[in-house]
Amino acid sequence: MQVDTWAVVLATFFGPIAALLITFFRDWRSQKYNRRLHVFRVLMATRKTAISNDHVNALNLIEVEFYKCKNVEAAWKSYLEHLNSRFPIEDEAGSMAWVETKERRLAELLFQIAKVLKFNISALDMFKGGYAPQGWAHKEARQNEMLEYVHDLAIGQKNIPLWIKGMTPPEQQVEPPAQRRQQ
Repeated sequence: MQVDTWAVVLATFFGPIAALLITFFRDWRSQKYNRRLHVFRVLMATRKTAISNDHVNALNLIEVEFYKCKNVEAAWKSYLEHLNSRFPIEDEAGSMAWVETKERRLAELLFQIAKVLKFNISALDMFKGGYAPQGWAHKEARQNEMLEYVHDLAIGQKNIPLWIKGMTPPEQQVEPPAQRRQQ
């Protein structure tokens, strides 16, 4: 056989295999990028509500999705280290400093992820950006208060106040709190 014939035989045999391998490689790379993009999008969407389940789940995926991305891993570890530090509840200045440090480290993490994904977003934009309505914080605080009250009620530290109208003499009657607020 001549060289041309061998070239045709080899191309006929290896061409489809090479095309299949290239397709698998491109699909694998595309899926990897999309998984990383998902983590980035969730962290960006929840950067002002870091206590959300989605934010925590995305943080937990970083270890797998950005494996061997040294800058991302370093920023992620720094952020987690800070999140696992004690939040200063009683000290308002300390609380503000803790929150600012948390936001800076999250911005650094987002910046490093954006670099891996080839986005051109500055760390300052990530630090200053995002939106969370004050109503969410108010609603969450109220829900926490209710949970604390139910917990205290369950362990016997609180009581349920009852007012029975007409059962006590008028001079000793105390109006229920709901009626006092309306007046």
